Amino acid sequence: MTTAPPLETLAPPPNGGSSAPARSAPGGLARTLTRRWWPAVAECVVAVAMALGFTAWGVTVDDNPITRVGQVSGLSNLQFRLALLVVVVLAVVGWSTVRGSERVRAVTVRLAAAAVAGLSTGFIGAGQVFALRGTPWPLNGPYADNNRILGWAEQVLHTGSMDAFYPPAVPYILGYAAKAGLFDGQPAFGLKWLFIAFVALTGPVAYLAWRMCLRPLPALAVGLLPALQQTLPHKPYSPFVLVALVPLIAKLLLWLRASPRFTTRGTAGRGAFLGVAFGLLFLVYSGWHVWSLPGVLVAVLFFYPWQTGRLRGLLFLGSSLAGFLLVAGAYLRVLLGATGTRDQWCSGFALTEPAYIGTTPLSSRAWDEPGEYPGFGEFAGLHTYAVIVLIGLGVAVALGLRKAVVVAPLACFASAWFIRFWLAGHMEADQQVQLFPRTTLQIQVTLTALAVLACVLAAGRLAPLVRRAGTSPARQFSAVGALLALALAGGMIGSFFANQYLPTAPAERQVGAMAWQAHQFRKPDGACPEYADRHECQDFPNRPVVEPPTAKRLVCEYPWRKVGRDGSIEVLPPRP
Repeated sequence: MTTAPPLETLAPPPNGGSSAPARSAPGGLARTLTRRWWPAVAECVVAVAMALGFTAWGVTVDDNPITRVGQVSGLSNLQFRLALLVVVVLAVVGWSTVRGSERVRAVTVRLAAAAVAGLSTGFIGAGQVFALRGTPWPLNGPYADNNRILGWAEQVLHTGSMDAFYPPAVPYILGYAAKAGLFDGQPAFGLKWLFIAFVALTGPVAYLAWRMCLRPLPALAVGLLPALQQTLPHKPYSPFVLVALVPLIAKLLLWLRASPRFTTRGTAGRGAFLGVAFGLLFLVYSGWHVWSLPGVLVAVLFFYPWQTGRLRGLLFLGSSLAGFLLVAGAYLRVLLGATGTRDQWCSGFALTEPAYIGTTPLSSRAWDEPGEYPGFGEFAGLHTYAVIVLIGLGVAVALGLRKAVVVAPLACFASAWFIRFWLAGHMEADQQVQLFPRTTLQIQVTLTALAVLACVLAAGRLAPLVRRAGTSPARQFSAVGALLALALAGGMIGSFFANQYLPTAPAERQVGAMAWQAHQFRKPDGACPEYADRHECQDFPNRPVVEPPTAKRLVCEYPWRKVGRDGSIEVLPPRP
């Protein structure tokens, strides 16, 4: 076994994957494509195919998604199928370790890691297919945020455009799909499958984005665990963008530092590629770009080649900006024109202790006990999760502060951290929330990524000690062990989130009420969904986008107390 290379050398070399000059001998291009690009393409295909394939397999789970017995049976059937596929993947990796050549083993590990990434979030996608079995409606039906998205999609369907500063990708996809005759011509029915696709593809996208910077197993751990941690099936495009954005920023820093070694065309091409990628993500959800921008600008100053290639670095950044503006410039102008929009709705999340970074409840009323959510943690108010990621943050900074893969999530974390307190600190004076609670998701994802990177960096430092201990036979199966642990983590975490979003009656005050709601509206043929409550359902709604009322002061929801009309406050009793 050879020594593992440093993290920064795990990305493709500047000249395209070889230490040879950029101009190769006749036939060299074909060999490069065969040895480098085809395995990479296969890796992408395997990750996406496993995610979408396992999600589609969920259609064949015919248990009742409403009763608790049916829910347990359905989840168990999915777990059994997942276990079978994981055993096959591990058996192939084990065979290649014992019998295959070094190249065969390397390719097998790549494809196996891609498969685990796809299966992990594919399980959550299959859980959504099971939860919405028998209904064409998405989670929460046409209510809440879905109402506004569907209203804009209707505008796209009938006028070809939308009048809003919301990220346009989802409404345009739904509107043009309906215009093409898909989903019975109704954007609402496309929303269900679009959201499920976002859920299923989050794992592959996170893994493949980190593969631009890391080897397969570290990329799988760093990409998959934060992606699984923040799963939002009712708004999946938000974490989908976040888990892809952070590794792309890391690649931006890597290529910026290496830009003096690129040709002029290579510099411009790489910059434009990343700019287009950032622009496409910006069209899907723009919030993470805004929270991350200040920290990324500081990181760019540190990674800029001030001494060896100022012009080449400027060309790289300029082409990145040009690619971004080419794709998202029109929407950026719309967004900048809406900076005066006031966000005055503060939920229990906005009223939480502002430095809290622990677990976030999935129930809309999980914190309605007397007192303030989230309560006390195990260590001086900190939950175990917070203690772990803080230790990981310190180790990652200590071992890898000069590495782009560490600086990128660190910059995004620090940027969101400062913006969060700035906005929250002005909440009372300005009577605005400005979506600052959403920085929680970015803070948690980046801290989790840093904690996993700390483990990767520490393992790299310990590797020489392990080699000197003479444990090479056991070390041969390190890939099998890592894949097994991550596959089990994916299955367990996926089952947790799938279970949370299974239908529950609204009286239970759980997030599963969104799935229950989806079963209460008629199908396109006029029939009620199979699992509608008491076999009765509501007519197909035809409502315009409901804009929130404009208020002069914050409109706050206090989940743990009831405010009477006379101003009296009644503390709610604990839930039974």
